[in-house]
Amino acid sequence: MGSEAAWCGLSGVFRMTNLAMAGINSPSQLMAERIEIRQNRLAAICHPLPGATAYVNRRPVNIPAAHEGFLLLEMLTARFPQIPLAEWEARCDAGRFISEAGELRGKNHRVRGGERVLQIFPSAAEPPVATDIRLLYEDEAIIVIRKPAPLPMHPSGRFNRNTLQHILSLAYAPEVLRPVHRLDANTSGVVVMARTRDCCRRLQLQFLAGEVEKRYLVKIVGQPTADHFMATAAISAAPGVLGTHAVDTEDGRAARTEFKVLDRLANGTALLEARLLTGRTNQIRVHLWHMGMPVLGDPAYLAGGMLGDTQTLNTAAQPLHLHAWRLAFKHPLSGIPMAFEAPCPWA
Repeated sequence: MGSEAAWCGLSGVFRMTNLAMAGINSPSQLMAERIEIRQNRLAAICHPLPGATAYVNRRPVNIPAAHEGFLLLEMLTARFPQIPLAEWEARCDAGRFISEAGELRGKNHRVRGGERVLQIFPSAAEPPVATDIRLLYEDEAIIVIRKPAPLPMHPSGRFNRNTLQHILSLAYAPEVLRPVHRLDANTSGVVVMARTRDCCRRLQLQFLAGEVEKRYLVKIVGQPTADHFMATAAISAAPGVLGTHAVDTEDGRAARTEFKVLDRLANGTALLEARLLTGRTNQIRVHLWHMGMPVLGDPAYLAGGMLGDTQTLNTAAQPLHLHAWRLAFKHPLSGIPMAFEAPCPWA
C-alpha cells in the first residue's frame, strides 16, 4: 500500500478531457488569461473579507405554500427544526422579524404561502474563513472551483458575506452564478457552478440520475477490517441538533457509499477513497460515524457515537479530513465528458 503523501499527490493532477489545448490564441490560453484576471479579483475581494466589518444583516425567509396559514412561530419551528422553539420565540419577542416593507411581524402573525419576511441579525462581524479559492476551469456555461475549508457555500447561521456564493457574486457581478451542488463548510474540493439557469438544471439532472462521478479522500479514526466495503444505511431526511443527520432505518432516505482503503497508518488512522453513489447531506461523515470510524477532525460527528457542539470550524482548528478530490460529468451544452481533480490540502 502506498504512503498517504503518494495517494494525495495523485489528487493534484488536474485533467480536462476532449478540450483543445494547442496554439497561443487557443481557447485554453484565453481561458487561462480570464482565470488570472478573475483570481486577482478574488484576492482583492478576500483581503479583507467582505464580512470583516460589522453590519446589520437582514436575511430573507420565504414561506412555503405548505405552511399557508401557520403562525410565524409555528412556521419557523417546522421549517428549521434544528433551532430550538425557545430560540425562535426569543427572536420573535425581540422584534427581529419584519416584512419587506419594514412592518413588524410577531410570533402570532399568520403567514401566507409565497410571503417573504426578513430576519434581522444584530450588527456583528462574521468569523474569518479560508480564502484560497482557486478557479480550475471557466467557459460560457460553467465554472469549476477548488473550494478551501472552512468556507460555507451559502448564507447560514453566522455567515452571510463570508461565503463562497457571496464572494463569487462579487467577483462575477453583475452575473449570478448558480451552485449545482454543495460541499459542507468544512469540506474542501471541487465544486461546479452554472452560469445560466438552463445549464444548472441540466447538470442537476445528471446528479439526480447518478451520472456524476464523485470521489473523496477521507482520513478516519480507526481502521476497517476490509480493504473494500460498502455502506448502505438510510440517512435521516430532516436535520437534528446543529443540522446533523443520523442513520434512520425506518424513515430515512436511501444512501450508498463505496469505500476503498488507500493506506493504513501506524497512528491508528486510515486513508480512504470514498465514492458517493447517492447524495445525502453529510453522507460520508454519517456512514463512517455510524460504523464507529469518524472522520478525523470532525467537530460534529464524534467518536463513541457522540455529537459535538460546533458546525463550522475556525481557521486555526485542525481541519476536517474530507476532500472532494474528483468530479466527473458531461458538459451541459456539448455533452463532452469532463473530469476535474484538486490537490488534497491536508496531505
